[in-house]
Amino acid sequence: AGPPTAAPPAPAGDREAMLRELAHARAEAARFRSLFDHHPDAAFALDPAGVLTAVNVACTELTGLPAARLVGTPFAELVDPDGRALTAARMAAVLAGAPHVWDVDILHANGRRSCTQVTAVPMVVDGAVRGVHGIARDITIHRVMEEQLTHQAFHDALTGLANRVLFRERAERSLLRAARARAGDGPPEHVAVLFLDLDDFKAVNDSLGHAEGDRLLESVAARLLKVTRGCDTVARLGGDEFAVLLDGMAGPDDAAAVVQRITAAVRVPVALEARELTVTCSVGLAHARDGDTADELLRNADVAMYRAKAAGKGRHAVFEPAMHAAVVARIQLEADLRRALARGELSLVYQPLVELDGGRLTGLEALVRWRHPARGLVAPGQFIPLAEETGLVVELGRWVLRAACAQLAAWDAALGAGAAPGVSVNVSGRQLDDPAFVGDVAAALADAALAPGRLTLEVTESVLMREPDVTLARLHALKALGVSLAVDDFGTGYSSLSYLQRFPVDALKIDKSFVDGVARGGSDAALARTIIALAEMLRIRSVAEGIEREDQRAQLAALGCQVGQGYLFARPLAPDEVVSAVAPAAAGRRPHSRV
Repeated sequence: AGPPTAAPPAPAGDREAMLRELAHARAEAARFRSLFDHHPDAAFALDPAGVLTAVNVACTELTGLPAARLVGTPFAELVDPDGRALTAARMAAVLAGAPHVWDVDILHANGRRSCTQVTAVPMVVDGAVRGVHGIARDITIHRVMEEQLTHQAFHDALTGLANRVLFRERAERSLLRAARARAGDGPPEHVAVLFLDLDDFKAVNDSLGHAEGDRLLESVAARLLKVTRGCDTVARLGGDEFAVLLDGMAGPDDAAAVVQRITAAVRVPVALEARELTVTCSVGLAHARDGDTADELLRNADVAMYRAKAAGKGRHAVFEPAMHAAVVARIQLEADLRRALARGELSLVYQPLVELDGGRLTGLEALVRWRHPARGLVAPGQFIPLAEETGLVVELGRWVLRAACAQLAAWDAALGAGAAPGVSVNVSGRQLDDPAFVGDVAAALADAALAPGRLTLEVTESVLMREPDVTLARLHALKALGVSLAVDDFGTGYSSLSYLQRFPVDALKIDKSFVDGVARGGSDAALARTIIALAEMLRIRSVAEGIEREDQRAQLAALGCQVGQGYLFARPLAPDEVVSAVAPAAAGRRPHSRV
C-alpha cells in the first residue's frame, strides 16, 4: 500500500467561516474577561475541589491579598471559621448543579471581617459541572444599618429600654413558660405586669421644656432598672408610660415588694438643669391568670393604673375583674363612633408639609377630627385606636379618603387647578388588607376628577412589614393608579433593606420620636442621619414629622432632609385657613405659598 493520502484542504469559504467563528469566540472571551476583571464586586472561579482558579481586582481588595496569592488558595480559607460549614454545604450543592446565595463573613489580611453576600453558580462545560463561578458582594454597611434598624425596632430611642414590641414578645414567652410549669410537676412560676405613668409629667414639659422632660424620663428609666431584677423586663411604652414584666416569681407578694421599691425610687428628687424636682408615679399591677395573653395582661395593668391615678397621685392599684367599667365605656365610645360616621360629626384638618430650606408649602396631610355632640372634641388617640380594633377604620378611612379628594377638588375650583398642593391620607393596616381598597382609591380620584399624582397614601412601617409579600402586591396595584406612597413613622418598626428596595415607595417619614432629640446629637441624630441616608440611597424623599423647634429644622436640613411638618411651621389648618394660606400664591401664579 502506498503512503497515506493527505486530506484535501478545506475550501476557502469554509476556512474563512472558521476564522470568523474563531475571531468571534475570542472577542466574546475578551468581553466576558473584561466583565469579570472590572466587576465592582469580588468575582472568582473555583475548581471542583473549591480552590480559587481566577479572581478579579475587587476580590483582592476584599481580601487584602494579591491575585498571585489567592489563586491556588481554597476558598474556605478566606471565610470566617464560623461560616465554613455553611459555605462547604452551599458549595457542594452548587457543584451538584444548584445555584445558591448565602451570607458569610470574609476575612481580610489585616484581620477585618466583611459581611458578604455570596452568589455561586455551577461552571458547566460540555454538559458537566467543572467548577464554580461566584460573586461576593460586600454588604457590611447594609448589615450595620439593618442592625441599627433592628435595635431601634425593639428599643426606645431615648432611654434604651425595651419598647412595646419587645415587651410584648417577652411577656408572651413568660406566660407560655408559666403555663408549662403549671401543667408539669415543677414549681409554679408567677407572672405579673406593672404599668407606670408619671404624675403631672405634662406640667414638667410645659414649664421646663421637652429637653428637661427627656432628662427626667432617662432618670426614671435608670432607677427602674436599678430596683428590678436582671431577669425582669423594663420598657418605655411611649411618653411617660413605663411597664415592668415580673417573671418567674414565687407568688403575688413578690410583685407587691417591687411596687414599693419602684414608687420609693421614683420619689427621690431628680437634679435637673433648672431645678431639683420631685415626681411621683401611679402604678397598676396585674397578675397573670390562666389563659391571659400578653395584650390582656398589659391592658389589665393599664386599667389598674388609671384606677390608681383616679384615687390620687403616687398610688398603686391591683387589677380586679370589677374594673371592667372602663371596658364598658369603651364599648359605648364604639357605638358613638359608628353613629358619628352616619351623622356627619367628622371633619378634616390639614397639616402643612413644607420645604425645610425656604418654607415653601409642598403638601397637606389630612387629619380626621370628631366633635361629639355630648363629649365635645374627642382626641384622635381615643377613637382611632378604637376604630382599628373594631374594624371601623375601613369605613372611617374610606370617608377620609373621599373627603380629602373632594376638598382638594373644591380648592381647585376656588383657587384654580393645581393652586393647592397635593394631599396625604393615612392608610391603616385593615384598609390595606381590604380587597376593595384599591377600587376605593380609584373611585375617590375619579369622583373628584383629580390627577392621581396629587394624592399620597401614607402607610406605617409596621403595617408594611406584617406580611411584606402580600403588602408588596397591594402597593404595586396602588402605584399603578399613579398615586404616591410614603412610609409613615419610619424607624419604629423593623424593615429589611431588601424589602424596602422592593416596595414602590416615594418617601420615608422620620418618626417624631427621633426628631425630638435630633438637635442634641447622640443616638437620635445618628438614627435620623441613618434614615435620611437610607432615603438618599433609595432615591426617595425624606420627611421629618413633629418639628417643633428651629434647631430641629436646621439640624434636619443640614443632614439632608428635604421636607418637614410640625407646629414650628403651622398647626393643622381648617379648609378655609388653607385657602387663606394658598390664595396669595395662586393670585401671583407662584407654585404654592409659604407657611
